Amino acid sequence: GCASATVGDMCLFIGGTDRSPRAFDEVWILKMAPESPDGSSVSSSDWRWIRKSTTVRGGGRLPARTGATATAVGSKVYVFGGQEPSQGTCFNDVVVLDCDSWEWSRLEISGPSPPPRNSHVACVVNGGRLLVVYGGSSPEVGPMSDVYLLDLREGAERWIRPKVTGQAPEPREMHAACVLPNTPGDGPDWKGDREIIVVGGRGRTAMLSDAVVLDAQSLEWVRRGDVGAAVCAHTAVPWRLGRSGAALLFGGFGGAALRGNDTVTVDGTTLKTITKGVSSEDAAFAPEPRFAHSSCLLPGGGMLVFAGVTPEADLGDVAVWVPDERAGVVPASDLD
Repeated sequence: GCASATVGDMCLFIGGTDRSPRAFDEVWILKMAPESPDGSSVSSSDWRWIRKSTTVRGGGRLPARTGATATAVGSKVYVFGGQEPSQGTCFNDVVVLDCDSWEWSRLEISGPSPPPRNSHVACVVNGGRLLVVYGGSSPEVGPMSDVYLLDLREGAERWIRPKVTGQAPEPREMHAACVLPNTPGDGPDWKGDREIIVVGGRGRTAMLSDAVVLDAQSLEWVRRGDVGAAVCAHTAVPWRLGRSGAALLFGGFGGAALRGNDTVTVDGTTLKTITKGVSSEDAAFAPEPRFAHSSCLLPGGGMLVFAGVTPEADLGDVAVWVPDERAGVVPASDLD
């Protein structure tokens, strides 16, 4: 699927593929409407799609790709890895899109690069200083279970292969991950949250139903549990359950059938799940079940779901899920 990131009031969607398979090199923006003065969102009819024209520093074109990750740090989006599906070629480069100038550039990085891969996860921690990459696969290696850190300090960018303690998870691809809110780091050298939750994916022999937590500051796998049902090609965005950080999951494939269009929240502390089905009031707006879609966390709270596939069709719709308690907003709205 395409990579996605949120920058300000924009959801960016980069690359992707159709089932032919044909990879894309496009950048699409869903420009979100600002909130009204009372804090409630204005109508989604004020949102608009923009196919953004970009340039490449030094000229040329960047290769089209699918299965990459896009991670926003300020006004820059870091795209790592991915695959050109018609040839099966995987990448291990990092390309950066500056959303002020709309210029692409290749990041010059010291240190040994991770093996090429796609269908991995990447999360930024420590106030935007570190990009954490976990797992993924390539035709040559298959599913992986390695962790790499990319130090993003300007002018000193370098790859690091750290030693990670604790019980390592099973190698996987097509998993989902996000940073857990309310997990602050220790000491003056760490800014922001420190824990990353990884859920599901496809292993070397079967779909996976586990949830594991990586402490990105101490570099230790610290918790593991089971979400009850195997799933891959789903999405996760950061969420909160009271004071506990959590992951909000949507969609995916369970090995025999698509997962439903309910949402699943995984508590980052207990690793227990809460499933919320679609009410009769929301049924007309709820997206159909899918996998290989993209999701973004909306600035005001909520999850945006874009595209994906079913066994019958490639999808291009947009739906938004927001918590019921948010005044003035329906729980889900189809923007197509």
